[in-house]
Amino acid sequence: MHKPAVCLALIAAMATTLPLSAAYAAPASNTAASPAAQAIQSLQKIETVAYRTSTAFYLYNVLNRDPQQFRKMQALLTEGDALLAQSGNPALQLKWNELKTACTTAKFTAEGAAENDSINAVDAALNNLASSLRANISEQRASGKIVSDKMADMLYDEYVIMQIMTSAYLRFSADYFGGAIVASRSGEVEIDKLAMRFGTQLDQLNRHYGKHPKVGPLLKEVTTRWVFVRKSFINFNEDNVPFIVGRANEQITDKLLAAYALLL
Repeated sequence: MHKPAVCLALIAAMATTLPLSAAYAAPASNTAASPAAQAIQSLQKIETVAYRTSTAFYLYNVLNRDPQQFRKMQALLTEGDALLAQSGNPALQLKWNELKTACTTAKFTAEGAAENDSINAVDAALNNLASSLRANISEQRASGKIVSDKMADMLYDEYVIMQIMTSAYLRFSADYFGGAIVASRSGEVEIDKLAMRFGTQLDQLNRHYGKHPKVGPLLKEVTTRWVFVRKSFINFNEDNVPFIVGRANEQITDKLLAAYALLL
């Protein structure tokens, strides 16, 4: 059976360049208090809210305009507004506003599904914001001479991969035309390959941090949830379960971020 590639523009941009950790590197613990390290952490908070906002939008659509997902999206947008106001970065503010507008002005078909142009607008706005955040993080790392920890970078990398996979999965589920139009407009990456990469790196992290008194248990919880949801990503074209994927993503990314924070 042919597996159509999910073509979230954000995935294509990331997967065809350097490893994700190169763009989303964790500052080493001995530099965590530096201005550059603090700036990087602030940018990563914006990134987190951006991913979760788009995830809430896709779930809102896939789950028949579920009020709970709408409220979650609104709360995330409010949180994002506060983070961007604190950043004092007009360029990022503009791109955040584009994502916010795309999520809040979506048009829906008579059947209740978001129109393809509206889904494309969220996809494009998320891609543009993520690209700008990567550029800002790279600049902060260079100017602050941040020395990164390879395994901490990999841990954060896992967080990013999980968010990308989930956005791609829900993007595919939400597409009224089954992904065909989007596939013709941007690069293509298969979710199952990202899932295999996530699993491989998770094994490495478990081996490295297995005896860490705080990080180890968190990674074990991530692994338990990953075992539960892994097949849904691998067989995304055969078994579409957006609510399960969305819920698992929230649980896994919460644990990954908690583990990552312990290493800063």
